[in-house]
Amino acid sequence: MKLDTAIRETILRDAEVVAGSHMLDREITWVHMVDHPDIAQWVKPGELLLTTGYNWPSDEVSSRELVRNLSKVGLAGVVLAVPHFREHFPPEALEEANQVGLPLLELPWDVPFSEVTHEILAKIINFQGDIIERSEKLHRALTNAAVSATNLSDIAAALTSLLGRFVTFTDPAGGILGGSDTVEALTLLEPQFVGAVHGGSLPVDLTAMQRPLAVAFTTGHRIVFPVRLHDTVVALIWLDLAGDETQELDARAIEHASVVAALHMMHQRQLAQQEDRLGYALVAGLLDGEFSATAAALERARVCGWSDSKAYRVCLVLLDEPIPLTPEGLERRERWVDSLKRELRARKLPELIAIWLNQLKFIVPEDASALSLWEALSDKRSAMAISRIHTGVKGMAVGAQDVDALVPTLRPGRLHQFDEILFPRALMGDPNARDLLVERLIGPLSEKRRGESLLETVCTLADEGFQLANTAKALGIHISTLRYRVERIESILKLSLEDPKMRFQLQVAVALYRLRED
Repeated sequence: MKLDTAIRETILRDAEVVAGSHMLDREITWVHMVDHPDIAQWVKPGELLLTTGYNWPSDEVSSRELVRNLSKVGLAGVVLAVPHFREHFPPEALEEANQVGLPLLELPWDVPFSEVTHEILAKIINFQGDIIERSEKLHRALTNAAVSATNLSDIAAALTSLLGRFVTFTDPAGGILGGSDTVEALTLLEPQFVGAVHGGSLPVDLTAMQRPLAVAFTTGHRIVFPVRLHDTVVALIWLDLAGDETQELDARAIEHASVVAALHMMHQRQLAQQEDRLGYALVAGLLDGEFSATAAALERARVCGWSDSKAYRVCLVLLDEPIPLTPEGLERRERWVDSLKRELRARKLPELIAIWLNQLKFIVPEDASALSLWEALSDKRSAMAISRIHTGVKGMAVGAQDVDALVPTLRPGRLHQFDEILFPRALMGDPNARDLLVERLIGPLSEKRRGESLLETVCTLADEGFQLANTAKALGIHISTLRYRVERIESILKLSLEDPKMRFQLQVAVALYRLRED
């Protein structure tokens, strides 16, 4: 119970506060009566000292020293019975008490100390009993929430139903994870939580927090406490305060809720790890070319978000971490995976991810913006490669080959498209790049119906400098037939023969194809 509460609700209402009035929020843990020459040795922190003043020092120096010593002990305050042995506290005691912030009260002599002790201790005991009873309700409600909650918002709602105030969970950076308020309200409040985390209101080392901390917001005050898993802070729990003071029940509630949230998050993490292992196995099988396209396997793939009839790109993120990965490298990779999942969810994209040492590979639909993903994820230290568009089981393995071929050329902080790197590497003599260039620009033509005619057409176009009239004459076909074939070539290769750069690449690819065939 706080001292100002005791002054309002007990016999201390008859007392007059004569010093330290700005410190009446001190907590009273006990009431102690002492009239001894060495008072400071007989009291403990949080006690309210009752004295007749019989042994209060008569000289100014000793009187000041006693006030300082009592303040150092951490007393809730000193109550002097007046007038009998003393009319009032001496002036120097009042001056010193105001300086050190020790509340001094003068109580009429005819008010028995026994009555003061009885009322205050009864209040403290009743208050503690009420705290224990309400704590038991909190314990039961949060225990039930731990069993039945499907997310952190359910735990927040259970706490709010008992305390009548909003509860919010954020990640350690202040991003909203869930809460008992509406989604719209939480979205609007998120910048305040982020600001509180990064504005210096919280300790740098959140694991060192042993008690909830009050933080001022523009919309009021909240207390915050970390949610820990194995000495790692995985979330923060915030409780709105009725005023700017933290009550004992608030502290107990938020501490208990942090344990329940930790258990819930551990369970969810274990489920996610199991799902990840299944998902990683699926993606790894697709990218390694070891996926068995049985009806059951394709059904599982569709449940995970991949379809053999849709077009995708394979992306690779290369972390600038040495192999083998250090504990710090493993932790950074885990953060990357979490961030990648969050961004994919935000875009309603499937979480088709696989991990190889310091590489993350993932599959995204053709129409997804890999550039916007990179802009959201880039930490300026990692690099990202993007494959061509591929379809089907075999296409995913080819996509993996695309990004693997780019790994030696990746540079930190940059996004690399397969097509933009392939041709320069082929010109530099890279045999793998040359083969890929031929497969990219020549291979698809030979796979189509009447592929021989299309292949002959593109070779003749390259020889004739893409002059349609000369090409039609060399092929012995009508110019309209040539234009039809050009349209088919452009459609199959997904490029425009009007582009001078693509014309040059086709000429090089044709030359490489002929060299390989010869």
